[in-house]
Amino acid sequence: MHRPTRKILRSAAVVTVGALLLTSCSSTLDDEPVEPDADGDSSAAVEAANEFLEPWLGGAEKNLLIDEPLSEPIAPGTHVVYLDVGTPVSAVMWDNLQEPAQLLGLDLERVETGRDAQSINAAMNTVVELEPDGVINITLDPIFFEGQIAQLEALGVPVASGSVMNTVEFGLPEAFNGPDWMTMNGEVLGAAAISRSGGASEFVFYNVPEFPFSSYELDGVKSRISDLCPDCTLRVVDIPIAELGSTASDRVVSDLQANPGTEYFIAAVDEVQIGLPQKLSLAGLDVDGIAMWPAPPNYEQLAAGDQDATLSVDLNLMMWTVLDQLLREMNGQEYEWPDTLTRASTLTRITDEENAPEDPVLGYVAIDDFRDRFAANWLVD
Repeated sequence: MHRPTRKILRSAAVVTVGALLLTSCSSTLDDEPVEPDADGDSSAAVEAANEFLEPWLGGAEKNLLIDEPLSEPIAPGTHVVYLDVGTPVSAVMWDNLQEPAQLLGLDLERVETGRDAQSINAAMNTVVELEPDGVINITLDPIFFEGQIAQLEALGVPVASGSVMNTVEFGLPEAFNGPDWMTMNGEVLGAAAISRSGGASEFVFYNVPEFPFSSYELDGVKSRISDLCPDCTLRVVDIPIAELGSTASDRVVSDLQANPGTEYFIAAVDEVQIGLPQKLSLAGLDVDGIAMWPAPPNYEQLAAGDQDATLSVDLNLMMWTVLDQLLREMNGQEYEWPDTLTRASTLTRITDEENAPEDPVLGYVAIDDFRDRFAANWLVD
């Protein structure tokens, strides 16, 4: 059971403010390596990959991760701060918070954190000065604002997080999509690469080091590809966060030109693929790939048949779930997350041209009536 967490715990592994958590996570499923067929083809690997991917192909009934009412309603005017790290997906997540905030009558405020230690420190000092009722953090590593966590703790301000890998180490509540969730979705990306490539053997993973979750996705990709295809190779190429939304696709093109044997690519975030199909075509390259965390432009590319696939995340359901956790923390209410497979497969699905959402802004919807379900749990009339 998870209880509201207040005590600050210092990580013994933290040495400098600029360090990133790169701890390796083991595979979440204990599968034996797939033995190649006698004739050397890859059909066994593809078949095993497809079997593993079944929960992420859609069709199964899904439920809210925490499906029980709040202990008491949330007062209108409750002040919640959203930490915006400045990426395109972060902007989408901010937009996804508007509807539940209106439903609850929240006073929702956006604070831009910047991407360097000095900017983050200044932004978090502002958050402390605001003395909100709660804070939502998506992807920002707590190592950069440990001092402010202590100050928020003293003020009784809870912080709920999404896509943050080391919350517990800093005395913050455990995120539903922490290391084990990210590692499992990395396994999905690895299996999908085997399946969608028809059993390729040369892969590359485009890592974003500044995102702590990226290394966990990489762990999962390595584990699953190794299980499915022991003789396959996987290169790792870093793409700086500052290039997302600008020159990331150019870096991918340059890398694929320099490594013509690469048959399929995997990326930690789908922002890497925005605008990439056109640049690949201009460069005379025909290499497909899959990533995670699609933004509206990715869905447009999928619908047009320009992008091979994505591991869709229902960003609406994600943000409503993070907010739901924050509300329970503010109420001092106990709750429990389901197992990793349930959490991962509830929020994500493999999407391609055939099942691309009609509305690229709305994106993938995992639970059609999620609004009504949350409203009931939040005791909204």
